[in-house]
Amino acid sequence: MASKTPTRDVQVAVIGPSTLVLRSRTWDRLKFELEYARQRGTTANSYLIQARQTLLIDPPGESFTDIFLEELAQHQYLQRLDFILLSHVNFNRLATLKALLPLAPYAVVLCSKPGSLTLRAAFEGRESPPPSRDEEEAADFGIPYGNDQSFRLRVIRDGDCLDLGEGHELHFRTVPTPRHPDALCTYDPATGILFTDKLFGAHVCDEQVFDEHWRQLSEDRRYYFDCLHRSQAPQVKAALAKLEEFPAQIYAPAHGPLVRHSLRR
Repeated sequence: MASKTPTRDVQVAVIGPSTLVLRSRTWDRLKFELEYARQRGTTANSYLIQARQTLLIDPPGESFTDIFLEELAQHQYLQRLDFILLSHVNFNRLATLKALLPLAPYAVVLCSKPGSLTLRAAFEGRESPPPSRDEEEAADFGIPYGNDQSFRLRVIRDGDCLDLGEGHELHFRTVPTPRHPDALCTYDPATGILFTDKLFGAHVCDEQVFDEHWRQLSEDRRYYFDCLHRSQAPQVKAALAKLEEFPAQIYAPAHGPLVRHSLRR
């Protein structure tokens, strides 16, 4: 008897030197955001850079928490995590972060200042005040959770850099929009990859990691943009202007195929 094809899995692929994508995939419709309504499935893309230090970018939402952590554990990535970057913070993603932190006890969480306020509120269970002056000046500060546990949080500001070693000196740009006021994009000059979070994505689930068949993605890309960005197009245009300085060879979005073959398009 043939085994049933799983409706969710994690696809792992090399996309550059020391860089992996972990695509948490579903062929079912998810209900978390409006733009899933095209019902072609989706991927929640996370990225792992393993240089002298190791960085995980954007753990997926709670629909994928269990299978994602199983994949990380299988490859023994968890104990080696030095940083966890949240390109934007939402409560769906926080469910996975809360499960991940005890398994990666030495990891420092990175996010923008608006994102840090959301994190403090979520973990402390109340409306959190802004960081104190000492916290603002510190490289990182502790956020309590669980039973006498805490994690270190570092606020990333526009123009900050983080050197992971081996040429992976990451450059951060804040790209706020009304829908995601805490959004960050990250450029890695070692690979030419620009991690774009909610920019350049599409909700499509298939086997293609990159956009080899990019002409077939046109309707999906347009639908994604119309649902997510059309009402905030001026802010998106301003965000794109900030990213023009980076000679990106690949756009690595939060959802759908990575953009390599249709960069100019």
